[in-house]
Amino acid sequence: MSLFSKSPPISLAAMLTLVTGLAVTGMLFVAVSALEYGKMELGFQQRAQARASAIRSGLDDTLELVTIINDLFKSVGPVSREQFGDFTRPLLARYPFVQAFNFHRVLTDEQARRHAAALRERYPGYTMFDSGRLPLSPRPRHAIVDYLEPMQGNEAAFGLDVMSLGPMSNTVNQAVAAGTTLATPLLRLVQERDNQKGFVLLMPVYRPGAQTATAEQRREAWIGNTGAVIRSTDLIHKILHGADLLDDSSLVVRVYVGDDVRPDNLIYSLGQPVGQSVAAKPLQRWLAFDYHDVYTRTFSAAGKAWHVQVTPLPRPFLASHLGSLSTLLGGLLFSLLTAAFVNSLARRSVRVQRLVDERTRALQLSNERLNDDVAARKRTEQALQESELRFRRLLALSSDWYWEQDEQFRFTSITGGFFDKGKQDPDHFMGKTRWEHHPEMRQARWGQDHIALLQAHLPFLNFEYALTGTDGQQHWFSISGEPLFDQDGVFKGYRGTGTDITERKQSEQRIHHIAHHDVLTGLPNRVLLQDRLTQAAAFANRSGNPLWVMLIDLDRFKFVNDSLGHKAGDLLLKTVAQRLQDSVRESDTVARLSGDEFVAILTEYPDEALSLDVTQRIMRAVAQPVLLEGKEFFVTCSIGVAVYDPDGTPAQRLIEHADIAMYRAKKLGRNNTQFYQPAMNEEALERVRIETALRSALERDEFVLHYQPQVDLGSGRIVGMEALIRWRHPELGMVAPDRFIGLAEETGLIVPIGAWVLRAACMQAKAWQDAGFGPLRIAVNLSPRQFGEPNLLASIAEVLEQTGLPPSCLDIELTEGLFMSDVALAVELLHKLKALGLALSIDDFGTGYSSFSYLRRFPIDVLKIDRSFVSDIGDGDEAAIVVSIIALAHNLKLRVIAEGVETAAQLDYLRLHGCDEIQGYYFSQPVPAEAFGQMLAEGRNLLAMGCENPINVIKSHRGSSSKPS
Repeated sequence: MSLFSKSPPISLAAMLTLVTGLAVTGMLFVAVSALEYGKMELGFQQRAQARASAIRSGLDDTLELVTIINDLFKSVGPVSREQFGDFTRPLLARYPFVQAFNFHRVLTDEQARRHAAALRERYPGYTMFDSGRLPLSPRPRHAIVDYLEPMQGNEAAFGLDVMSLGPMSNTVNQAVAAGTTLATPLLRLVQERDNQKGFVLLMPVYRPGAQTATAEQRREAWIGNTGAVIRSTDLIHKILHGADLLDDSSLVVRVYVGDDVRPDNLIYSLGQPVGQSVAAKPLQRWLAFDYHDVYTRTFSAAGKAWHVQVTPLPRPFLASHLGSLSTLLGGLLFSLLTAAFVNSLARRSVRVQRLVDERTRALQLSNERLNDDVAARKRTEQALQESELRFRRLLALSSDWYWEQDEQFRFTSITGGFFDKGKQDPDHFMGKTRWEHHPEMRQARWGQDHIALLQAHLPFLNFEYALTGTDGQQHWFSISGEPLFDQDGVFKGYRGTGTDITERKQSEQRIHHIAHHDVLTGLPNRVLLQDRLTQAAAFANRSGNPLWVMLIDLDRFKFVNDSLGHKAGDLLLKTVAQRLQDSVRESDTVARLSGDEFVAILTEYPDEALSLDVTQRIMRAVAQPVLLEGKEFFVTCSIGVAVYDPDGTPAQRLIEHADIAMYRAKKLGRNNTQFYQPAMNEEALERVRIETALRSALERDEFVLHYQPQVDLGSGRIVGMEALIRWRHPELGMVAPDRFIGLAEETGLIVPIGAWVLRAACMQAKAWQDAGFGPLRIAVNLSPRQFGEPNLLASIAEVLEQTGLPPSCLDIELTEGLFMSDVALAVELLHKLKALGLALSIDDFGTGYSSFSYLRRFPIDVLKIDRSFVSDIGDGDEAAIVVSIIALAHNLKLRVIAEGVETAAQLDYLRLHGCDEIQGYYFSQPVPAEAFGQMLAEGRNLLAMGCENPINVIKSHRGSSSKPS
């Protein structure tokens, strides 16, 4: 055979290498393409869901507009045209998508004629008419557009009988039967300047007591409808603008109203439409130049189906598929270069083999004496073949590094990748076994199994283990190896490859951490909490030691969110989470349950018993001031503790019991700790029963006001009264305020209840003034939730205007703790209240966080001494406190009222030291309005009760000195 005979242009090994590279490149290309498409799909779904959720939330807020106007008719009774206009004008200014608010008055034919005649005196030429300006047709009931705001631009609807309109008539009948808010089908608004369609939200108004009646009874009690004419396009645009969702030019947003999605039901469109979506196959998805799936969400509001459809617009091709293109091109180039390299090695091997064969045959023919040399050359040939086989095997197992071991499993060779990438010291490995540097392998099961496999001279793949590198960090490695044998089958050692898998392991650990920890605070979440609780209960069962589960809830956290925003609230939660962790042992668990609720699991050990000190330490840590947006906030917490006895309560109910105990702590005034007792279950059930009844008490007119007189000690006459709410429940009887006020505060019901108290008290005070009893002051308590309401000033001014009560006759009572969390905000709000002409009082003075500097800054008129000081007035310390409060108030030019005066001795002491006014059972307990009016009519006073003349009493004790101003 000639040395220069031709060989195949491409070897089999090169072909296999090329095919394998192309296959791997194709798989990587498909995988990366799938990830790219998944990323686009996930981003689009998140943005689409954000818009659908915003529209759903905005529609719920819009429905509240009609409910608010309807509540005006429920709470006030007959509403005048002026009251309707004053009430709706601020809403029109705030919600520009509302075309008009109206009230449809229900009238018979006869009532309609009389009502039209009455209105012509005010509106000359007024007439009632059917659709198309036709004369009013006879029908059982008319629903006339009677109140209309604004009138300008909507005159065409004034006097229209909406029952003559088929779609509106059907909607009205359905709303009256259901007693709820419904929307009409899409209408072309006569008043609308553009081409957009609109709809009308309708809610029936009934006579009192008809809300819980049957459908037929509600129809008989139907007196009218409150309605809002909505410009649909402006509504959706306002919702998206308010949520800052209009700036994404890559989306097309469409909103439909009706049973299905069709052009006739389209009410809003943002962006330009795109073409049809492509098929969902991976390759077709990648070849399509963009993501075209359509997101559609359907929900129900006001009796109508709403469809939100979001479609993505095309994006530049490379922006979404750069990774897959790079993978494809790089893989193709790498496959070609590798195949070329393997082919060159194969051709070189063939040439070497041919050269050896030619030389060997020539030497055998030329000289028999060179047999030994020929034998040596054969051995050389065999060594070359083994070297070639070893080289090919290394190429097949190519990875980060290559290693070899002798028959005693000691390393004889390790390439540099292991030491460079893995940060390892070569002196710790060369000439030693793997377990000499990693002794844990001999004790651990996984290490023992690996050593047994090596001793059996078996190959292994992807054996994973961790080592600490020279950088002090933990590094993970994956190795594969195969045993080596000589020609006689004698074991010679191992050889193999290794890879650094530290990044993959760290990613797995991060994913595991995210799945079991709260994203905001880093604390364990519910999943990990249940696992820790199960482990703690198992330990308690083994050791016989008790286990504590504590539920920690922040007090008034909602105030921070409402006043400073969610960013400040998140900062506060992270700060509290760190403080809770620092307050317990490392072996204990602190987890975030939800919102501002945290759970702590405390395990007792034989040498470390659990005590109340740990709860006090937690409360002190939480109560430290927190700096939020440059202001100091003081936040307290309420703690409920459930104790797990290994022979007692199941561990699964510990969190539930701790939650019940926490609510008990809230009920007792917050900022305290309560341990769960079985009796608290009854209290929890009672709380649910009270809360359920409380939600309908206002509508059922079950609240009444009692009034306790405030008596001037100088004249002995009644100069004012404090309005105190009572709940007259049909089954529970007269419910004491301490049973429902705290619950109303937690649930937010205190806001409408407080508004009712303010209005009812002002109306009663005005009635007594009109009866000739003089300018009596009426004192009304303001809850913390009311104090934080943004429309507090407007609502108080509106009540004063509607009732006609002079502002100087209204005394707003505030507790000290109500405004101590943000003093600057409280000062600003109190000055605005004072600008209305009201009197301001600090109730229960001395029991909170009193500060003289605060009293100087607050525009306060009255200090009310808490009844706890008055009841112990015989005690020297308590008496000294009372005297100090009176002197302090007078020096600040404030009036002083003492609460809870029940004995003549208390009365005399307060007179002696210059107290201005008193209230309490000594003069009168809180009484209904009728009894209080009788008391005023009789002229009841301290002198008539046989009390000594106050001026003489003061002179007999203090000589001729006058009372301090």
